[in-house]
Amino acid sequence: MAEPLRPNSVGTFGKTNWIFVTTLANKSAPSVAEVNATSGLDISRIIFASSGKPSQSTNRVTNERRLGDTKVYERIGVSNVTGGTMTYAFDPQAASGSDGKKWFEKIPEGASGFLIERKGIARATAPAAGQFVNVYPVEFGPSFPTDSGAEESAESAMTVEFSIPNEVAINVAIAA
Repeated sequence: MAEPLRPNSVGTFGKTNWIFVTTLANKSAPSVAEVNATSGLDISRIIFASSGKPSQSTNRVTNERRLGDTKVYERIGVSNVTGGTMTYAFDPQAASGSDGKKWFEKIPEGASGFLIERKGIARATAPAAGQFVNVYPVEFGPSFPTDSGAEESAESAMTVEFSIPNEVAINVAIAA
C-alpha cells in the first residue's frame, strides 16, 4: 500500500490579508485590477486580531425516531453564513482621509462591498493572478467608538457589525 497523503501545513501568521473592495464584476474570478484598485483598502493592519470574521455553522438534524427503530441517524440541515463584530483601529484626532480614519470613512452605515481574504502569502506581497482567495459579500451597520485592549494596552477603536448577505466564493483564483 502506498504511503497515505500528508499535505504540508501552511502557516498564516503574517501571511493573511483582508482587502475590502466596493465592486467586483464576478466574485468567483476577481481580477488583479479589482483586488488592487485604489478605491479598495487592505485592512489587514487596521482590524484587530480579536475581530469577528466571516464564519459558517451547519445544523446536524436528528431524524425522527420511528416506533420500531433501534437506531436514529442524522442528516445535514441548514447552514448559516454569518459576519460578526469587527473591531478596528481608529484615531479620533486624525484628519479626514488619514490612515487613522480611512476605514471608518469607507464604511458608513449601509456600506456594502466585498471582503477578500488571502492566506499563505507574505502580507506585503501584492495580490497577483493565480493566487487563491475567499470572497465574502458584506454589508455594514454603523460604527461605534470603543477601546481595544485594557488599561496599558488600550487603544482607541471602533466596532461595526457586518453581515454576509449572499453567497460567498471560497478558494477562487484571482484572474489576470
